[in-house]
Amino acid sequence: MAIIMDSTLLPDYSPSVPAPDYSSMPLPGEHCIQRTTGQTLYEHGSVSFSYQENGMSLTLRGCREEEGAPVFGLCSTVHGEFEPTDREKIVSVAVKLEGHIFIKEGTRVSSTLLLSQQRTLWEMDDTETVCPGLLPLSVSFPANYRDKESERFIRLPPSFSTVRPWRAGVVYTLSIVLRKKKCSLFCLRTARDLSMDIHLQYKPRVRPPRPVPIYFSSLKQCPDEWQEETWSINSGFLHNGGSLFTAECYFFLPSVRVFSMSESIPFHLSFCGSISWLRREPTPEKDDEGELLNGPVHVFLVRQTTVRGKNSKAVQEEILGRGSLIVGHGAILDKMSPHDAVCVSWDGELRCDMPLSCSAFNTPVLEVKVRYLLAT
Repeated sequence: MAIIMDSTLLPDYSPSVPAPDYSSMPLPGEHCIQRTTGQTLYEHGSVSFSYQENGMSLTLRGCREEEGAPVFGLCSTVHGEFEPTDREKIVSVAVKLEGHIFIKEGTRVSSTLLLSQQRTLWEMDDTETVCPGLLPLSVSFPANYRDKESERFIRLPPSFSTVRPWRAGVVYTLSIVLRKKKCSLFCLRTARDLSMDIHLQYKPRVRPPRPVPIYFSSLKQCPDEWQEETWSINSGFLHNGGSLFTAECYFFLPSVRVFSMSESIPFHLSFCGSISWLRREPTPEKDDEGELLNGPVHVFLVRQTTVRGKNSKAVQEEILGRGSLIVGHGAILDKMSPHDAVCVSWDGELRCDMPLSCSAFNTPVLEVKVRYLLAT
């Protein structure tokens, strides 16, 4: 049975409002708040490397160069060509990309497999063909690897090497594996394997999701551009009227939390508490490098390396840079009573004073963190 619906029962539809015109350039009365540069997932270089071994030749293309080694970025692909020798004796040719974390704890050396990818470039079939004289190859770095113990995916760590607190390293190797025929009449093995190993540097570059703010302002042009950390400071050697000295410290850092190694990191620091803390005579203390710490507040950029062994772990901290502070205009300390409460603010910058070979990463056995440290 057919059902016929009366068209007069349908509701009336008004025409849609035309969509506004969108433009990447600000219109009259508008202004640009911030602009984020585009980020490409794959990083392509323009450097080539050639390797010769036992008459064989390997050429790698499309990579970067750092300290004479081929460097590849986030999820990049290793492209190249392989030229074998004694082609009539070759049974198969394969390319293998492997990554390991090596840790030396005393006399014990442990290894953690990060990735192992193998592809066959050529293999002999029943027609008795000869291996080609030039074999193109391509193999890609994955973004993550699967941890066997936790069964979760972890971002692939960059190439890394350290001797403190223990010897440890993240190593990536590209291998060309050849299987050749055995021509000896009295040899029981029908084939023998040859390999050509090349060490690669994996150094992914991660850009912040938005630009770092240039200066701190109470009027935020962009929401959530600053992240606030609050600490309570208790001092056992300063007393005000027999009571324990207490202060509040507010630290503001750009919320992007991803910074370039070469750029300055702006921050804002506010202290609220007794003026006695700011007026106290400085007691010189020497840091690890022998320099004097004479100011009331110090901000450091610290790299923390954690190496975990089978039944123990070791931690090493290293100061990468010191922050420079500029006291705000509202701090007039000489005209106030020692018992008065005061709020003093600093604008400052953190900058890494030494070259870094890799960024921070986290794995179950090896971890590198870059954090800020506030010292009073």
